[in-house]
Amino acid sequence: MFPRTTLFAIIMALTVTAQAETPAFDMEIRGEGRPVYMIPGLASPGSVWDDLAGRLHDLGYQTRVLTLAGFAGQPPLESEAFLPVVRDALVQELTTHDGPKPVVVGHSLGGFMAFWLAATVPDSLAGIVAVDGVPYIGALADPNATPASAAAQARQIDQYMSNLTPEQYVEQNRATLAGMISGKADLARMAEAGGKSDPDTVGTAVAEMMTTDLRPMLSDIRMPVVLIQAADSGASEARREAYAAQVESIDDVRHVVADKGLHFVPLDDPDFVAREVRRLLERLDHE
Repeated sequence: MFPRTTLFAIIMALTVTAQAETPAFDMEIRGEGRPVYMIPGLASPGSVWDDLAGRLHDLGYQTRVLTLAGFAGQPPLESEAFLPVVRDALVQELTTHDGPKPVVVGHSLGGFMAFWLAATVPDSLAGIVAVDGVPYIGALADPNATPASAAAQARQIDQYMSNLTPEQYVEQNRATLAGMISGKADLARMAEAGGKSDPDTVGTAVAEMMTTDLRPMLSDIRMPVVLIQAADSGASEARREAYAAQVESIDDVRHVVADKGLHFVPLDDPDFVAREVRRLLERLDHE
């Protein structure tokens, strides 16, 4: 029989090993130069950034494209929490980086994460671009929404997702994406990849975004911020004002509306996204 201290050490070692086997994200690094971290949205693969990554390589930047745990075929985390674990892993990544300060570009959930990182480690980033992602999703539909008022609905969504069969999840994912992506080929590609996501992780991520309000933290952001709103939501003055209100406490912010397309702006209007990211990078390179 093992002594208690030895048994405890073995248990801890096994726990650490298990955690190490499931990283918070997969990351593909290509090129040299200032790093640009690219975070996809809910259940999305890193390939949503293929167009932008290719353009940035040609301009001499390094791209670090993520696919988050539990999304698009990546193994899910063992932890009950999801977004805080991803945030902490990215904080560790960013605070141990050497060289030029990186830029974080995020779509949807990835944009939410970009705001969180900018507020958490403001001295470790040069700037962020949030592509149709906001600090608190609940306030877009209801300006009076709070994490407390959204908690019951968040739990319902989390439970609903966890009860889906794999086949039901694939159909639900495709139906959701159909209203978010204009191109048929892009829709098929994202639906196939997203259909490989873990429904429990997807439900947890949605619930955590509904119950996490980053707006009180935004005054800590000390870097340029770009918020790109999708063209379909930007067609409404009320929706433009709702997006603008999300970032009004940030000193250095540029809020723009894409020229065309739906929620997946990196796919529906890649030229617009590339122009805005390049504009920010050129500004940073000349400061």
